[in-house]
Amino acid sequence: MTETLFSHAVERFDAESASIHNLFGGQRRVAPGRGGDSLWEHKLLEAQRFMWDIRHNRRPINHFAEAMGTSDFPLLFADSLDRQLYGAYEATQPTWMNYARAATVNDFREVKRFATSGIRGRLEKVGELSEFKRRGQTEKQYEYRVDRYEAGFAQSWESMVNDDLGAFLRLPQDLADSARDSEEAFVTELYCDTNGPHAVHYSSGNGNLLSGNPPLSRDALQAAITQLMKRKDERNNPIVVKGVRLVVGTGLALVAQEIINTTEYRVVDGNGNVRIIKGNGVAANLGVDVNYWIDAVATGANADTSWWVFADPNGTRPALEFGRLRGYEAPALFEKIPDARRLGGGEEPFSFDTASAEKKIRHVMGGTFVDEKMTVASNGTGA
Repeated sequence: MTETLFSHAVERFDAESASIHNLFGGQRRVAPGRGGDSLWEHKLLEAQRFMWDIRHNRRPINHFAEAMGTSDFPLLFADSLDRQLYGAYEATQPTWMNYARAATVNDFREVKRFATSGIRGRLEKVGELSEFKRRGQTEKQYEYRVDRYEAGFAQSWESMVNDDLGAFLRLPQDLADSARDSEEAFVTELYCDTNGPHAVHYSSGNGNLLSGNPPLSRDALQAAITQLMKRKDERNNPIVVKGVRLVVGTGLALVAQEIINTTEYRVVDGNGNVRIIKGNGVAANLGVDVNYWIDAVATGANADTSWWVFADPNGTRPALEFGRLRGYEAPALFEKIPDARRLGGGEEPFSFDTASAEKKIRHVMGGTFVDEKMTVASNGTGA
């Protein structure tokens, strides 16, 4: 034992330099306790028994060794043996293909899309020996180009060796998810700006900003769908809309689902009569898309209140077009070719100079807003 009363006692016994009274703290004799012994006499007897056990090998070795705790081994217990790696956040589910038309372009040069009014329209009555009226048509042009987008990472040989949790094995999947997120974010920025519906494309002049910017409700949604389905072309011909998509951010996700899932409405007229309406009146050919990137784009205001209605993009003319490069429609993953080889054979997947490995992803995409008539929106503020 280290620095204990008994070790001092052994040393002093050997040196014969202490009295019994001073050896045990100089305690005064106290009233007799159990058995008639005083406190210091108890300690003296205990010390005598301890010394007797030592001389006759009756004391085990652990009585002379100090107990070892975790603090005595800062290196051995520096790291936990029970470690777990949490997964990365899940990527958002893309929604853009439900309300934007997917296209393929041939190269990086600017592509042009043309829209004409056509000569469709009601026939006109022509009098005897009179000539019919010749019809003309107007045209409109849309342009955009695709660009190359990339991201990647470099990893050292040492980090690969130390990766006992497999933290780096999912990095290529992260790159693939990044491409999917980039598509969704790109299309979102075509119709959404920092304050909700994109101010360049949604306005009362374009006839696609719902009057009064009402919050999302069954009545407001019905008004938006009605406005969309009443569209007319340049010759006042009705535009056929066969399907509608409601697009909202996360702030309106539950509201949108409640509207769609409602199976019964009860209306009370002025006379107090209750009329039960089966169905919600808006669910036919209507789908809901929750776009998480609206919250990231509309950072200024109205992210939680803005909502959009789009006509089916597979119709005659879409509201949005998103294009990819021909032959590279899907994102492509790349790995840098290693330039190191062991003597005797065998390639190393690392750089000869820096002992690092590099990977990247490439995606080529672009797009544009096409037709303001094929969408209606509200910022939901009621202003």
